[in-house]
Amino acid sequence: MAKENFIRVRVTDFEKDFVYYKAKKANLNMSEFVRKAVLDKQITVLPGLEELTTELRRQGNNLNQLTVMARQGRIEMVNLEPFMEVYQQTWQALNSLLRTVA
Repeated sequence: MAKENFIRVRVTDFEKDFVYYKAKKANLNMSEFVRKAVLDKQITVLPGLEELTTELRRQGNNLNQLTVMARQGRIEMVNLEPFMEVYQQTWQALNSLLRTVA
């Protein structure tokens, strides 16, 4: 079957190099590799995943800020128990989402 249509996608230099690397490793040209990667894969959507990753990112930022303040000597002791509770709840929610897929 003749391939007459183009699909254009914008990617970063790193992404382009990575796709090229993976295509070369698979002994395929970039077009063949991208077609196989796109058409032969099942896509699973996890509702709620974006909210969980956003919460993890926020908690990571909070922890990073505390680390910076501790290194600067602005704080000496931190009660990490509330952080641990949030991390535990978030990881439990993430694991329950992943179990629905598996």
